Amino acid sequence: MNASQDGSNEVKEESVPALPQLPEYRCRHITGDAPDWTGIAAIELADVVTGAVPRMRTAIRSCWTDTTLYIRFECEDDCVVSPYTKRDDPLFEADVVECFIDTAGSGRSYYEFNLSPHNVVFDSYITNNPGEPKAFHPEWDAQQLVTSVAYVSQPERRVIYEYAIAFSDLQATPHTGTEWRINLFRIDEDDLGTREYTAWSPTGAVNFHVHERFGRFRFIQE
Repeated sequence: MNASQDGSNEVKEESVPALPQLPEYRCRHITGDAPDWTGIAAIELADVVTGAVPRMRTAIRSCWTDTTLYIRFECEDDCVVSPYTKRDDPLFEADVVECFIDTAGSGRSYYEFNLSPHNVVFDSYITNNPGEPKAFHPEWDAQQLVTSVAYVSQPERRVIYEYAIAFSDLQATPHTGTEWRINLFRIDEDDLGTREYTAWSPTGAVNFHVHERFGRFRFIQE
């Protein structure tokens, strides 16, 4: 099992070593339903344990409308690995990008969205009640979720993943100044089978389900 059990990304609970301050992202409001990504600020993923720059770099941009959160992963990728074809297959056992979203910020529950290089989705609802093991619910589906995957060869080989996550599926709608706790991840496998785990907010372990390390998404209008 790799970084997740619901599976998705939990090997075991481990204490988190000293890590950088939690990152923050100012998620900009847009009008319409076709983001102009060139005007959206980017953040980059780092090694999930050490925070080092990874071999394959990943830039992420995000924005929102009154109804939808858009997240775009721009991934350098010289070897695509994923055999999965069905929704809720264990995508986290191969190449995948992942979003974890806690709208309340309490850590008691959050949503997970995984997307494979072949536009296959794994989505799950996780509960994390005190004194109980985390409970994973992959039977939950985001009914309004829209995703896409595109391959770009210039100037370098990239795979572009996009999510459009409806606020109705999250049962929460942000407003200007709202803050959600979110983390963003990628698993990338090379042609020798070596796996690289990266995160927006490194957790200090090959474990994505460390809520204390979820970064801060602040919704703004400019």
